[in-house]
Amino acid sequence: MSSEQRTTTVLSPVSDADYTELCRLVIEHAWRTDNGRSDTLHELWVEEGELDLGSSTLRGREAIAEWGRQLVERPPWLTIHHVCGNMRFVADGPDSAAGSTILTVFMDADGTRSSVPFNVGEDRDRFVRTEHGWRFVFRRWITLYERGDAIAIP
Repeated sequence: MSSEQRTTTVLSPVSDADYTELCRLVIEHAWRTDNGRSDTLHELWVEEGELDLGSSTLRGREAIAEWGRQLVERPPWLTIHHVCGNMRFVADGPDSAAGSTILTVFMDADGTRSSVPFNVGEDRDRFVRTEHGWRFVFRRWITLYERGDAIAIP
């Protein structure tokens, strides 16, 4: 395909202020999961938010809240830590943005405390600015690499 046949839309990165706020939102989502506060994740989402976990899709804040409560009540891990990197956010409207984050997930489900990541993946997100600041509209998890052991995550 020639460059004349190929059309690519390159969206502009968000402003520095929006970048900081979006990074904080993504990190807050990871921190709450890592620190046993998954039951509050829904607070970071719009009412009609959609969270695609790969194995299932949660639709709406109430579904995300219920999933978070299950993680707190019956965590499938002893410890979990998310390392967020390579965050990129682009504006696709005056109050909306799309973004991607590479997540390295360290999870200990069996007491081995392995330093080998459980998996590495990419979160592809959509955001909207609300009266309460930026919120998640959509998130899709894409596994890039995995250690190979499996655990049942609700």
